[in-house]
Amino acid sequence: MLKKMKGRSLVLKMFLGLSMLMPVTGMGDDIKPRAVISIIIDDIGYRVEEGRQMISLPADLTYAVLPNAPQAKQLARLAHKHGKEVMLHMPMQSTLGGSPEQGVLDVDMEERHVVTALQEAFAKVPHAIGMNNHQGSLLTRHPGHMTWVMKEMKRQNYFFVDSRTSSQSVAEAIAFEQGVGAIRRDVFLDHVIDEASIKSEFNRLVQLAQKRGHAVGIGHPHPETLAVLQDMLPMLDDLNIQLVPISQQINAQKVLVFNTKSENKEAFRQHH
Repeated sequence: MLKKMKGRSLVLKMFLGLSMLMPVTGMGDDIKPRAVISIIIDDIGYRVEEGRQMISLPADLTYAVLPNAPQAKQLARLAHKHGKEVMLHMPMQSTLGGSPEQGVLDVDMEERHVVTALQEAFAKVPHAIGMNNHQGSLLTRHPGHMTWVMKEMKRQNYFFVDSRTSSQSVAEAIAFEQGVGAIRRDVFLDHVIDEASIKSEFNRLVQLAQKRGHAVGIGHPHPETLAVLQDMLPMLDDLNIQLVPISQQINAQKVLVFNTKSENKEAFRQHH
């Protein structure tokens, strides 16, 4: 019971802390924190025209670029030119077997090969400041390989977003252990590629943000996703929600994790 209470206390504390780092709206008694969402567009590098259209949206979306896609460098540079955040979308081994992508991190690789593959992938995505996993439902379950990944991420001062392609993923937890700024995906917007379904998932993302103050969604450069974002992103202001680059949420969370660790150390010192 005590563990549960401490866990709830930490979650509440993190929520309140995140709220303090967010803009506020209203006056007097009506002042309340403005919820934030971040939306990452995965698989940038293949669908060139859809990628360009996504990048041209007048919104602070974040773009995750596949390192070996034919237009990876071109679209990464275009996103950066538009002032948008760029990430590496790193292929990792899934439970489904082989992947059509090159340079996949897999469970048979040794640490030096994992590190080399990461370095080569980042070199192919100009302006990338972090990474999320492409597939990876198998690899993200492996603590050893995730530790190798996060040590290199820490060394290069990158952040990590756990796409949560598996409920058994340990990637986010190990990122925190290694001191890497990290966060997890809450909603896949277009798991079903249908405008009605995508709108429903967008609304779910909004409701989650309204409930806890923040949320992370992932979409893809499908025409249906683009149409929904064009339609629904302008409504966020009226819902008291701000769309922010993913690094803003990660940096806020890092502050909270650091402060919590410092307070725990101080409490330990005072009681011993």
